[in-house]
Amino acid sequence: MQNSSENSLLFKRPLWFYIKNNPRAFSLGMIFLLLTNALDSAYPLVMKAAIDQIQAKASLSDIGKTCLIFLAMMTGLAITRYGWRANFGRFHTYAAEHIRQKIFRHITSLGPNFFHKNPVGELMSLLTNDVQSFRQAIGPGLLILADGIIYILMVLPIMMSLNWEWTWKTLVFLPLVPFLIWKVMRLIHLNYKIQQERFSELTGIAQETVGGIRVIKSFAQENNRTQLFNSISAGFEKACNKVARVDSMFIPVMEFGVTSGSVILLFIAKDDLYSGAVTIGTFFAFQRYIQKMVWPMTALGMGFSNFQKGYASFDRIKEVLQTETDIPDNGTVEIEKFETLEFKNVSFCHKTSPVYALKNVSFTLKAGESLGIMGPVGAGKTTLLNLLTRMYPLEEGQILVNGHDISSITQESLRRTFLLVPQEAFLFSDSIADNLSLGLTERADINEIQRMTEIVDLTKEIDSLPHKFDSQLGERGVNLSGGQKQRLTIARGIIMKTPVLILDDSLSAVDTRTEKAIEQELRKSHGSLSRIIVAHRLSSLKSVDRLLILKDGHAEAWGTMEQVQETSPTFQKIVQIQGLGDHHE
Repeated sequence: MQNSSENSLLFKRPLWFYIKNNPRAFSLGMIFLLLTNALDSAYPLVMKAAIDQIQAKASLSDIGKTCLIFLAMMTGLAITRYGWRANFGRFHTYAAEHIRQKIFRHITSLGPNFFHKNPVGELMSLLTNDVQSFRQAIGPGLLILADGIIYILMVLPIMMSLNWEWTWKTLVFLPLVPFLIWKVMRLIHLNYKIQQERFSELTGIAQETVGGIRVIKSFAQENNRTQLFNSISAGFEKACNKVARVDSMFIPVMEFGVTSGSVILLFIAKDDLYSGAVTIGTFFAFQRYIQKMVWPMTALGMGFSNFQKGYASFDRIKEVLQTETDIPDNGTVEIEKFETLEFKNVSFCHKTSPVYALKNVSFTLKAGESLGIMGPVGAGKTTLLNLLTRMYPLEEGQILVNGHDISSITQESLRRTFLLVPQEAFLFSDSIADNLSLGLTERADINEIQRMTEIVDLTKEIDSLPHKFDSQLGERGVNLSGGQKQRLTIARGIIMKTPVLILDDSLSAVDTRTEKAIEQELRKSHGSLSRIIVAHRLSSLKSVDRLLILKDGHAEAWGTMEQVQETSPTFQKIVQIQGLGDHHE
């Protein structure tokens, strides 16, 4: 409930959310900013006093005192400027880190449907560019906006105290500022959001090209991809230029409006100077205040511009953070010991297709048993595994673990019970040992790691590496072959020793000798281990207790190999093609 109210405040009033969560840094920053502006706005008055003293031929001691006051003010300015910079720096750095972690934590909790609709480049742009833009808004943007407003509120009364008539005449363009701000900010918000969308597209195509560079080179598509990248890059450049054109209008207009006050001052002040109604010191101080008004006017433009850019980015961030997971973790049941798995009339249809990927599939698996799953491409094998591991939400039928509905089991407990080794061998940019220890609370024992790599026939390859198990892998394990990566992920799955190990066609890149060694290890060292093996090779399923044959999402047959061979035309065809009439021996 508290998390919901926090999110509500963050989405509605993000600035206030971060002020509330980091009040010390914000308050100290504002105090130091007020002191800085107070000292800076008093500086022309000190200079006025010094000029008037010199004009009046005051004593050296009086001028010296004024100089000491000026020196003290400069020292104070140095201290207070450091104070607001340091504290505002902490404030917006905290905000950026918090929102970045929140985005990352949220997207990792979402299901596959979210990632189907949101490319990697889009999410990378969100975590980097949009977060940085938001940081700029509530950091430098807020700072210069507050600085500009505070400075105007401090300087205007001083100018009026010096000469109220000069004030309204020299700042005649000031009332136009709110209208100009409103007009320009609307354009910036709209165009900056478009710019960020173009940047996401650019990031996406760059990431996709680098990730698929081998395929691109194999099909000689370098020129086509370059042309596509250049086209998207040109669109991004066009969007950037549009934002820059709108953004660049504000400051020159503001500066012109304010600095024109200096010209007006020369005309209206001459008579007062000639008559001695005002001193040269007063004229100097007033002229300095006009010049100083350039900054707050500029600050208003820059601050509002940063705010609009930041809030355009925050709109994109909010859209992702408000995306609800289609697989909520509301379960309370913990699986202490796996006993049974039961599918009861399970059906599933992908949102992108009207055709059922699975239809009325039923089977059971007991502790210590093994289940093989076969079927042609598109039969629903991977969909079945995704439902079991709750990657997809269950819509029709029931999946029961130890008699408990799968939705009532906590996701952490479910994934401690069922470990999926997927088709795609994904490795991280880390050492071999750390990749093998991925699911463990601490690094696996070196003897256990060596034994696992012997089972999957990787010992020779690893021993040939300069740092052996501490050798660093490249991105996605790029410095290993496809077969080596597949064997390493199988070893990573075995070392976890979960009650149920699921191999989703993971043995396809393993030779029959290694496959046999893996099978023997699983039976010998993990006697109570249940296995679910999806495979296209009959040799991978020789020792399973039950077979499930899927075709067009339906369970064509389920039972022992002998039973399935009698009733399943699909299985009979597989046996005929692979020429393994004695597969079950």
